[in-house]
Amino acid sequence: MQRYFTDQMIQTKVSFSIAGDNFHHLVRVMRAKVNDQAEFVSKKHEVFIGKIERIDPQEAHIMPIYQLEKSAELPVEVTIACGISKGDKSEYIVQKGTEMGARNFIFLPTEFSVARWPEKKVTRKVERLQKVAKSAAEQSHRNYIPTVTYYNDLQTLSKWPGKFKIVAYEESAKHGEHTQLHAQIGKMQPNDTALVLFGPEGGLANSEVESLRDVGFVSVGLGPRILRAETAPLYLLSAISVLKEMR
Repeated sequence: MQRYFTDQMIQTKVSFSIAGDNFHHLVRVMRAKVNDQAEFVSKKHEVFIGKIERIDPQEAHIMPIYQLEKSAELPVEVTIACGISKGDKSEYIVQKGTEMGARNFIFLPTEFSVARWPEKKVTRKVERLQKVAKSAAEQSHRNYIPTVTYYNDLQTLSKWPGKFKIVAYEESAKHGEHTQLHAQIGKMQPNDTALVLFGPEGGLANSEVESLRDVGFVSVGLGPRILRAETAPLYLLSAISVLKEMR
């Protein structure tokens, strides 16, 4: 069943209307008709099954039938931070990372970033990635649309207020460190927040990792294989899902 995010408060048996992109997709693309049903996510991230009562030229009127209690969110709120990579890798990270449960995404330039986002294009790029997140959240039946943010530099991450701060560092794996990721995930409790930083192609510079360690980041390896910049965040999210959801 198709899912739509709204900015409205929804209550059972109290009708509301949808317009804009939601209306276009439901009525024009999906060709929904009166009495058809879909899932609607409220401003409070609650999910309701709603039935179409009436379709006007620019909006559809929905009657919520009942609320769904099941949530598809990871038990840990994970923020994925990535050094800017080439091509459309940022879109891939946001799309697949949203499907796998990430709550927030941060993109920023790092020392080895070959690609750069010119200041005049940052707003447009973030808006595009936010649309990718919304579409992926609908497809994967999330309760939240992840946020996408751009930071100007690595130092801004030091001000992040969450509980767990982790940096994925390939040199840790090369030196035989295979336990720290498991240990960090094992400490995470429901509703904890975690920020995990990944480098671009070529990884992170030693000096960058050392500066992050100085402000409380823990460096972890992601196994014995070298992962692509767009693959590493998905490895991390899979590990959290397996260790915290699939027990």
